[in-house]
Amino acid sequence: MWRLVSGLRRYAWRRGVGEGRHGWFSLWIVVAGAQVIRRFTVARPVVERMELRPGETIVVTDLGRVDEP
Repeated sequence: MWRLVSGLRRYAWRRGVGEGRHGWFSLWIVVAGAQVIRRFTVARPVVERMELRPGETIVVTDLGRVDEP
């Protein structure tokens, strides 16, 4: 889905800015805005990286929920 939206964004940019078509530029603004909002609102997985020394252990207390796209 988002690959199609990205392609539409590129096409609208070329038509709107490159050819001066206001309708396509307006569409680009809407699509680009939706992508920016999505980037900041979609939860990203928490990844921890740590170095353990010999004898140290890790205790996982919450497995959470992983949403697959």
